[in-house]
Amino acid sequence: MTLRAILEKTNLTYLFLGGKGGVGKTISASAIGIKLTKYFNRVLIVSTDPAHSLSDCFDQDLSGGEPVRIDGVEGNLYGMELEAEKGMADLQRISSLNVPGMGAYPGMDNTMESNPFFGGNTTTDEFGEEQMNMQDALGLGSDLMGGGASLPPGSDEAFAFGKLLEFIEDSDYDVVIFDTAPTGHTLRLLSLPDFLDSFVGRMIKMRMKLGNLFEAIKGMFGGRQEKDQSLEMLESLKQVITKARIELADDAKTEFIPVMIPTMMALYETERLLNTLRDYGIPVEHLIINQLIPENIDCPFCSKRYKIQEKTMLTIKQYFNQYDLVKVPMLPQEIRGIDQLKMLAEILFKEENEEELFP
Repeated sequence: MTLRAILEKTNLTYLFLGGKGGVGKTISASAIGIKLTKYFNRVLIVSTDPAHSLSDCFDQDLSGGEPVRIDGVEGNLYGMELEAEKGMADLQRISSLNVPGMGAYPGMDNTMESNPFFGGNTTTDEFGEEQMNMQDALGLGSDLMGGGASLPPGSDEAFAFGKLLEFIEDSDYDVVIFDTAPTGHTLRLLSLPDFLDSFVGRMIKMRMKLGNLFEAIKGMFGGRQEKDQSLEMLESLKQVITKARIELADDAKTEFIPVMIPTMMALYETERLLNTLRDYGIPVEHLIINQLIPENIDCPFCSKRYKIQEKTMLTIKQYFNQYDLVKVPMLPQEIRGIDQLKMLAEILFKEENEEELFP
């Protein structure tokens, strides 16, 4: 089997590659990206792995968190490595903004004991009305938002999902390929749409309930009536998240390609990944198996490894018989640079009638 069926998906928009660390996700994503430029106008590869290797793969600096045109490719191929630290700085800047009408009220100070609605820091605007720092209002205190040197757990996945939402809302690219982090990170990333949809829904309900109370209190003391922009923002965010869930489940637009090597450990981890993908309704049609050793009776070591892989491949076929298994041999050279990636692309997209390993 090969990946040629992907080329027939004219509406393909999002492609995810994921799996255990060190199985060849990045080189596979890069090779696929090069191939897709012959069928789509603009293709972007996004690395969401905190330990980026996309720059190394193309031998070009793709860091900085912004798309960079990849040299040496005939088509329009771009790459970017997400920078969680840069994303956190942006989030800190946004969350430090003051939200009108969410501050303290007459007769209430800013302590949680006196103010049953919010605790935290407030400032005073030009009208003399107190405002609350959004960071405190959302419960994102300094301990969470970078008061220390390290990022909070899950930051990488959150920024990856945030970038996905950006592409769904407004994208300059025909296809976006996500080179995801190892399985544990990817599973958290996949859980974010459901989590955020539920979380934002609860925030909307809470804001609507408290909003009426706030306005009543402000009216009693002659406060200004203002349009509740925070509620509009939450409603808008919920709509985008709902759209993301729909598009991620659309097999015409989205496909997730697990990548693995022929070992039992990789098999079990791939099985867990596939179960999660199935639970979230994310389409899977192909599965890439890298580092397959050709049979060589003149090499005792190679022959022994071949027999081990042959046994593992029988199990893989039993576990994953509903997917197209794309088999890639172990190559004698390192896959790095445009020429080597083009060679790998030819293997991934070869004609169906060509001879394959472990038929």
